[in-house]
Amino acid sequence: MNVIKVTPRGYCFGVVKSIKMAKDAIKNYPGQQIYMLGFLVHNHHVVNEIINLGIIPINDFKQDRLAILETLPNNSVVVLSAHGSHEKIKDVAQAKNITLVDTECEWVTATKDLIKEYLVKDYEIIFIGKDYHPETNAIMSIDPRIHLVTTLANVDKIINKVDPTKPILVTNQTTLSKIDIEEIVDKLKNIFKERILFKNDLCNATLERQNAVLNLNPNEVQLLLVVGDERSNNTNKLVEMGESINIKSYRINDKNDINPAWLTNVTTVAVTAGASTPSLLQLEVIKYLENLP
Repeated sequence: MNVIKVTPRGYCFGVVKSIKMAKDAIKNYPGQQIYMLGFLVHNHHVVNEIINLGIIPINDFKQDRLAILETLPNNSVVVLSAHGSHEKIKDVAQAKNITLVDTECEWVTATKDLIKEYLVKDYEIIFIGKDYHPETNAIMSIDPRIHLVTTLANVDKIINKVDPTKPILVTNQTTLSKIDIEEIVDKLKNIFKERILFKNDLCNATLERQNAVLNLNPNEVQLLLVVGDERSNNTNKLVEMGESINIKSYRINDKNDINPAWLTNVTTVAVTAGASTPSLLQLEVIKYLENLP
């Protein structure tokens, strides 16, 4: 089997930083209860490794992380995810004497800072993000005036909520599809015209990995396998990128998810991975495929 190893793929700098900070917390706070609020990063292999080191996981799916923090014991240590956290989380932690290990990605922080800057300038803010995603939740906690757009169809729901006298800043979640963002922004520009100021906040890791997939030749590649977790938005968007250029694409957790039927009459497979996927999982997939006749 001919295997194309798409590059770049796998871990980004932010994920590496988050994992290191979580592991360092175990060394820095010996004997203390350490909690992980939500998924550190969206990969269950990584999360399980952190749990096995002794950090206590707190599942937060569709739950308010701020409310969860209020239930944790005083004087504990809490590791926050790379995706960002509620704006008031530090206030709650201080009241309970909780030590926070904040692994927030610098790209998320930059988006927060941008939005705050333009709120001060009295702009309307439209944020394009995935509903219930922790990054979206973190951004929306900044100010109730922020308008959330989750899909192209969702744009119509905010039109009448935007102040017609103010300029508008449009920005987005760091791990979305560049194609989806472009479609939504084009529609917003058609509606609000010159009032729109758009700042694309896709992180470099997301954009580089998406462009690498879009540069594949569908005349040469019959199948794309994207290694990553089902909760990883950037992973799922890589699958969409492959499908958008007419390459059959599947997300897999690891080599055990490969369906032999997918490989029927396939001579060339491309392999990529989400930004929170460990290298070992990618290499196992590549080795499995390369050993096929």
